[in-house]
Amino acid sequence: MDFLHEKSERVSMAIIKYIKKKLGSEKKFLPERIEVDPSNTFNSEELKVINLLNYTKKSGATYSGELYNSGYHTLQLGDKTLVGQRNPSERFKNIPYDFTGKTVLDIGSNQGGMLHACADRIKQGIGIDYDSKMVNVANKIKSFSKNQHLQFYVFDLEKENLSYIKDLLPGNGVDISFLLSVCMWLKNWKEVIDFVKSISTHLLFESNGSVAQQEEQIDYLKSNYKEVHLINEVSDDDPLQKNRKLLLCSN
Repeated sequence: MDFLHEKSERVSMAIIKYIKKKLGSEKKFLPERIEVDPSNTFNSEELKVINLLNYTKKSGATYSGELYNSGYHTLQLGDKTLVGQRNPSERFKNIPYDFTGKTVLDIGSNQGGMLHACADRIKQGIGIDYDSKMVNVANKIKSFSKNQHLQFYVFDLEKENLSYIKDLLPGNGVDISFLLSVCMWLKNWKEVIDFVKSISTHLLFESNGSVAQQEEQIDYLKSNYKEVHLINEVSDDDPLQKNRKLLLCSN
């Protein structure tokens, strides 16, 4: 659970010890703002990102990745890798879809990890999440990485009219939407799937919840899409929860 240098694989322990000392515990990484990096590993702009990543862990949600230094997503800051609960690069490995030049909508984007991971290939990326802390850090990483073709917005799927999502898009629709481990949290998940189908030709979907919930989700996809291709039987990139399926759906 440490920040790693991608090049040297050297563990930077000074920040961890500094925070643990203030926390008085060895169990969790404290989501507290850091003014100065005592190990001189990170510059001031990188520390700003790290502080905002820590801030996302205060939501208390199970998907905040509070046991990991960067939170839910493993992220790149230049030549540094910040290790999170889930690695977006691993999730992209087996997907039989060419993202080159495509427009992508990530619904429930969290810290934006999936869009950051494919930013060098896609034309435009739009992420929405109900948690402003997640959206703030996603936009900060976008600015740090100079990925101005990515945009992140606060949007509550259960409380707001889904049609307003269209006004956040660069055009009338997108090439592919992401709905990854979201549906178990939504009362209106079927409505969300229907909406996604109306604005994109492809859907990258990851089921979540109990076995019965996931079966219901997949059955609903099969009743709405012409093709539903199973990519992964389990979510091997996540050491805490592997019982999810990844699917690619097309109209």
